[in-house]
Amino acid sequence: MMYKYSNELNGLIEDVNILDITSPKNQLRSTMNDLEELAESIKKIGLLQPIIVRTNSSNNFEIVAGNRRFSACKKLGRRKIACHLVELDDKSAFEVSIIENVQRNTLNPIEESLAFRKYVNEFGWGGVSELAQKLSKSTSYVCKRIKLLELPKDVRELISKSEINVSIGEELIPIADKHTQSKLTELIQEKNLSSRTVRKIVKRIGNKKIDKDAFYQVASRSDNEIIHRSFDKAIITLRISIKKLAIIIENVDDKWMFYDILMQHKHMLHQQIDLLIREKRKYKKHSLLLHTFL
Repeated sequence: MMYKYSNELNGLIEDVNILDITSPKNQLRSTMNDLEELAESIKKIGLLQPIIVRTNSSNNFEIVAGNRRFSACKKLGRRKIACHLVELDDKSAFEVSIIENVQRNTLNPIEESLAFRKYVNEFGWGGVSELAQKLSKSTSYVCKRIKLLELPKDVRELISKSEINVSIGEELIPIADKHTQSKLTELIQEKNLSSRTVRKIVKRIGNKKIDKDAFYQVASRSDNEIIHRSFDKAIITLRISIKKLAIIIENVDDKWMFYDILMQHKHMLHQQIDLLIREKRKYKKHSLLLHTFL
């Protein structure tokens, strides 16, 4: 699989001695996940795409992109590896590395965040819009990724390990207090809250410092809203079904046996609506009592 930047790179494809290759100057990945699996794949079907390397001041080669493939080949005891040899400065090398990793989807969200921040803030190689254009991503995507780094360390670690979704992490960004962000994250894990529910909670609490019990109350209210809407949707669906059934009944009013069967079902639908309305009232009463104690 060739990437869009490959055609823009000059250079040669050659087998290079692994001992002459060094790790990237700016490593983007913090871990080498599933290296055993990749090594086994390379052992069976070979290296499908050369790694990209550039020459360095020691007359050796520095990895630009493909460090995981390099490590897998090294693990297999390979003496040489297919390389795309290129001449790149630090900025271009970093850009190629980011582009490949983003296109391959090999970085977790926090690793992406760190790479984007390095490019924009630490190295000052370009603005957010410029980087977004190079990555074929929206400016909003890059901005949100960089802002993830403002979250507390424990929350960032959970995002890195995919224990909470990155979209939920993004919903937490508007909360200024780090302690509040962490406590809300505990509740998110405990109750398996969706990003939509988290958005509602964040909107309600604003930048207030509140404890976990208060979170429970807000989360319960969000759940109640969803349940009440579900009751309403179910009732509306049954009412629509009754209307459609009534049209069918009008067309068979002279077929008395079939007419009676349909009328019985229409009556059953009315009973189901009445039952849902009673259950909705009961649930509403129960939730009001619960909130009184909370």
